[in-house]
Amino acid sequence: MKLFLFIVMLLILPETYAACTGEITYQDNLIIREDFTINPNQSATYSHNFNDTTCSGTYKITRMDPSDIIVGLYNDTVKLKLKIAWADNNTLTMPFTTGYTVTVEPASSGANVNISAGSGNSVLINGVVSITSASSATQFTAGLRFLGCLLAGRGWNACAADYNSYLRGAGLYSFDLFVSYDRKQTTCKPEDLTITLPNIALSELYNTGKVSNKNAADNIRLQCDNLFGNAKQASRKMTVYLSSSDLIPDSYSVLRGAVNNGVGFILESGGKTVNISNTAEQGNASTLWKVDQVGTPLNSDMITI
Repeated sequence: MKLFLFIVMLLILPETYAACTGEITYQDNLIIREDFTINPNQSATYSHNFNDTTCSGTYKITRMDPSDIIVGLYNDTVKLKLKIAWADNNTLTMPFTTGYTVTVEPASSGANVNISAGSGNSVLINGVVSITSASSATQFTAGLRFLGCLLAGRGWNACAADYNSYLRGAGLYSFDLFVSYDRKQTTCKPEDLTITLPNIALSELYNTGKVSNKNAADNIRLQCDNLFGNAKQASRKMTVYLSSSDLIPDSYSVLRGAVNNGVGFILESGGKTVNISNTAEQGNASTLWKVDQVGTPLNSDMITI
């Protein structure tokens, strides 16, 4: 009976014993394109050579299944999904070369962020993919711990640290990824505009209503920066409207003068009265110009309304 148990142990032990104890990590860098908002897809492949000289005897090296990662940038106003996949599936024997591919695409606004850069535009993600010579049972337990950690909301790097700690001493080879995104947002700023009305005599004023023959006209000009491509594409949606604190009470269109003398002013565009907001929000204000879709070609740096 003792001999039988000894033989069983010899048969099982090589399958569960980790004969590698080293730990090797590489860091890769991913720079998101400035025009990612307009062309929201980007991918890159990284590959490295691993040579753990601690390995001896019988061992098996296994790639761990990768997970998608949701990254938050600029106070999580930008959310990116990193889809990770192994670039090859060949059998690994020490030394070996292997790599992975990361594909970046926008994440939904409601997606739960796994790792956040806070107000910044860059973040280091530890252990985006890993390889180990640990036993199947150890790998399974490590994977469950990692998943449970993420579901508990502890954050990617904290969970990666726990995962690595659990596998430490069993041969661990991993890739870290530094992600940065220096986004350029299209901004259209109005130039200063002064419109001077012609003089008008008191006798020309009506008791009520508009004096149509005393007017002046000019255009609002917008200087737009951070446009992309030959067609000058906009990287975000925009709306132009007017706001003022000089509206008379209960009116969205009549502006009072510097002196409260019963004379007011209105603006028209295309023959229609322009409504004006009395707050920073658009409210009931008329839309004078807008960009409805990201990537809309403006065809010029200067927009005239």
